[in-house]
Amino acid sequence: MAGSSLKSDPEALVQVMRQIPSAVTIITAGNGGRSRGVTIGSFTSLSMDPPLVSFNLARESQMHTIMESAQSFVVHIPDSEQQDLCNRFAMPNLEDEEQFEGVEVSRVISGAPVLKGMIAEIHCLVVRKITAGDHTIIIGEIREIHHHRTDSAMIYLDGAYRNLSL
Repeated sequence: MAGSSLKSDPEALVQVMRQIPSAVTIITAGNGGRSRGVTIGSFTSLSMDPPLVSFNLARESQMHTIMESAQSFVVHIPDSEQQDLCNRFAMPNLEDEEQFEGVEVSRVISGAPVLKGMIAEIHCLVVRKITAGDHTIIIGEIREIHHHRTDSAMIYLDGAYRNLSL
């Protein structure tokens, strides 16, 4: 693949981006009686004042339908032992109920499911959505942070989850 360009080989971008480690988070939201979650590798901090975060969401995803009118979302930081849960929320064809089957959750006023047993949750109010190619960039203002424990977080690198313990 040496010397590939994006124009001649669209898979080249995917291969290169897999070499950049990314955080692993699970985003949940509720809207009109529906709840959904999605595993995201694009979560990032944007600003400390005001406290803003963002993530990129594929426009063809089922989660995008929820986020089109959701007013808030919850970011979950899983530990290195929660790969199965991350895999479940990465499966695009699961129905809403199937995603949460057997998963211990509570709900916030917005209807967003809060997954139990996470390292931390970050509760956010949606402040902006920006269309960018085949994705939407969702920007949220942090309203609450619940940090439960300090454990090894996960990253995603070269197509696999990795333990980040040092």
